[in-house]
Amino acid sequence: MPIDRSPPLPARFPERRDQTSGLNLVQAADHNLRVTLEALRRGGAMTRLELAQVTGLTVPGIANILRRLTGEGLIETNSSARSDRFAIRRGSAVSIGVDLAGARASLIATDLAGTPLFAEEAPAAESEPAEATAWIRRAISRLSATAPGGRLFGIGVTAGEHAEAIRAALAPYRAIVERDTVAAAISERQSGIATADDSFVFILLGAAVRAGMIIGGTVFDGAEHKAGLVGLMRTGRDGRYLDEVAATSRLPSHDLSNPAVQQWLDDAAEHLTDMIIAMAAFIGPRLIVVGGRLPTPLLEALAARLQVLRRSRMIDPTHPFWLPEIRCSTLSEQGVAQGIAAIPFLDILLPDMRRTVLVRQSLSEDRGPARANASAVPDRPPPA
Repeated sequence: MPIDRSPPLPARFPERRDQTSGLNLVQAADHNLRVTLEALRRGGAMTRLELAQVTGLTVPGIANILRRLTGEGLIETNSSARSDRFAIRRGSAVSIGVDLAGARASLIATDLAGTPLFAEEAPAAESEPAEATAWIRRAISRLSATAPGGRLFGIGVTAGEHAEAIRAALAPYRAIVERDTVAAAISERQSGIATADDSFVFILLGAAVRAGMIIGGTVFDGAEHKAGLVGLMRTGRDGRYLDEVAATSRLPSHDLSNPAVQQWLDDAAEHLTDMIIAMAAFIGPRLIVVGGRLPTPLLEALAARLQVLRRSRMIDPTHPFWLPEIRCSTLSEQGVAQGIAAIPFLDILLPDMRRTVLVRQSLSEDRGPARANASAVPDRPPPA
């Protein structure tokens, strides 16, 4: 059977997973408000006409939305002789993201505009429910002093063994549990190198190799929310589990001058390339992002090896004509924490990549003060 070596089709018809057709007036109004806030978050200060052009809404419709957002204190107006420009008011809406899945616990506070307010790290012992809850409550107090008058929209927590206990202990604050792979992909989509790509895969390196996928602008989570367990794939000439080769537990140190580290990079790149080829054939993402809780120079060295292997495989007659571009994450080790901090805003104010408009609206009608997301089921452990 001949190999299909045709190049990818041009992106003439962008994916539209988040359709608004068939929505009632309340759902449509919620969608339009989210789209407007997202335009301001990405583009900065804009006039009514510029917002109408970016969002596709009418100028009168934009005026109504801006009036509502101004009344809620979320945006501010900069008036001039020529026109009024609207922007998200710094510190008006804030959230906290807590990453408890790494070797060290990390916490970041941010506002709706994406401005980091402060970041903290703590030993892994802080992942225990009592210690983690006390740590987060201290951060809430610090946030009150850092952004006085700011409204705390929620706390995002990475899924793990104690995540549900921590979520319950934080009541009455809204706490949302989400997988770290989803958080990493969302972070890259919002403020990393994937801001212009609505179909990409984030490879998260850690104790297991996993992937967060955004396809057509929507998080792809799979049945039972188990998509992305790529570490269970058999790769390489020796057919080993990817986790056995590329998991960070196999990494002897973070010193690039160490020959053992160089060998890990070579082996990991070879096995990851096989996984990327399989993903390119079945999913067809435009971009592969490599990241994790590792130093940036180490990730850049791995991405450079993957790029070399990508070029060599593309000219091999037994491999695909096209493979997605491979890039290193630009968000360093804080990427997961930044992504989990964005979850409360996606839940209430911004277009939510985790679910469609209709599902999002039905869930928003039954919000409690603290809630776990359906996709927050922890990943199963890698094979022994």
